[in-house]
Amino acid sequence: MKGLVVAALLLPVLACTRPDSDSLTVFAASSLTDVLPALADAYEAETGIAVTAVYGGSNHLTGQLRDGAPADVFLTADARLLGRLETRGETVDFATNHLVVAVPAGNPAAVTGASDLARADMRVVVCAETVPCGAATARMGIVIEADSREISVRAVLSRLALGEADAGVVYATDVAAGPGVELAWPQPEACPCVVYAAAAITDRARSFIGFLTSPTAQETLALHGFSIGAPG
Repeated sequence: MKGLVVAALLLPVLACTRPDSDSLTVFAASSLTDVLPALADAYEAETGIAVTAVYGGSNHLTGQLRDGAPADVFLTADARLLGRLETRGETVDFATNHLVVAVPAGNPAAVTGASDLARADMRVVVCAETVPCGAATARMGIVIEADSREISVRAVLSRLALGEADAGVVYATDVAAGPGVELAWPQPEACPCVVYAAAAITDRARSFIGFLTSPTAQETLALHGFSIGAPG
């Protein structure tokens, strides 16, 4: 993954620095953590420009950008947030994802259907409604007695993998990539879907925005479990 430098947390010092001309800084929704390295490698192979990634909840990253944190690209799981920012050119929808109910490996609480999420003995973790995965969870139409509401889908995934919850709502791509978790029961792809949108924060980032809809990028996204094209 030579094309990607990861900044797991956006530190205050970033607000005082600017990326050099041989790299782009990409702020990305945490649910893109597993696919962005491959996209970055492919982009660098084509252009010679490396990518530095900063991951976090889309709302949190929006706040950082509004406060002046330096970035060239914003990849968000909620396109509405882009209205709060000054961007360059048109935004691009480049992938979709859908929600599933996941459990720790082995399904120790024997979760077999949506009705189990309301059981009194269940420890259920979901995203807070202020972040895209939580807003989509609220539209699923099932009763969930949540014990915890996390600030990002990666936090939900982590609690499941550590055995700190019996079930949680995450993205399908998280289950496919995340060790220590599995689907609670067979779940067909269905909406509500989350649509990922890309926006250039600087003019020099427009080539990366265009790259995301290229055959190379779309194939990479599909291989990581994302849906491409219009959400169903």
